[in-house]
Amino acid sequence: MSDADPATVQNQLRPNSARVHTALLGGKDYYTADHAIAEKLARNKIAPAIAESRRFTRRAVGYLIDHHRLTQFVELGCGYPHTPNIHDIAGDRVETARTLYIDHDQLAVVHARALMTEHATHTAEIDLTDTTAVLDAITAVLDITAPTALCLSGTAELIDDAPKLVAALTSALPAGTWLVFTHITADVHGHHINSAAETLRAAGIAYYPRTYDDLASMLTGYRLHTPGLIAPHRWRPELRSVGRYDHAVEPLHPVVCDLSAYAAIGQRCFT
Repeated sequence: MSDADPATVQNQLRPNSARVHTALLGGKDYYTADHAIAEKLARNKIAPAIAESRRFTRRAVGYLIDHHRLTQFVELGCGYPHTPNIHDIAGDRVETARTLYIDHDQLAVVHARALMTEHATHTAEIDLTDTTAVLDAITAVLDITAPTALCLSGTAELIDDAPKLVAALTSALPAGTWLVFTHITADVHGHHINSAAETLRAAGIAYYPRTYDDLASMLTGYRLHTPGLIAPHRWRPELRSVGRYDHAVEPLHPVVCDLSAYAAIGQRCFT
């Protein structure tokens, strides 16, 4: 697209969830409208919750490789690339690692394909609510008979019927499949989180914080590893590994007592 393309102009003027997210995380792929929303959220308790959720996801990928020998990862709702990405952490530990990134945002996918060009990295433009297409993409590039992890972090909050999405994927994937999961909640600092959700909705970005009970119900098909569903900065913060990106996955707020997010690593139950 050229700069004069109306679709591009409209995209720049309207805030976008993927670009707001990357702006909050310190990335560079955003426009003025996205930065304006991110600046409002930066003063809100949602900001450290989002940052710690992302750090947990990176730490979880290292954990699954180091302790469970996983080599295949799917990020559902990958957004814009922001180093270290999942394939950076995975590839740093095992040469045979393969990563599939999925997002419905056309520009995010274009960026991912341009910047994440490793031979074992794949990107697909798919609406996550189209679970058939998601599953087709996964089976097209990964061996689902081998251990695989789905990463759903910072994404379920944007989907009205996220429980249905998780249930459909869970029922279709084989037992033993892993899930790396985070979700923003209003259980903690509810006024802040509800205010942030209203800010996003006013900008045209749907946002659905969920309760602990909501999320526990979503994860019923998984055996959660200790310590279970817990604030992301409290999920085994003592974990250390030998990757070059270790400095990037350490907790950002080690003295935070309360965080408006939950996180878990689970494995699809065997029947």
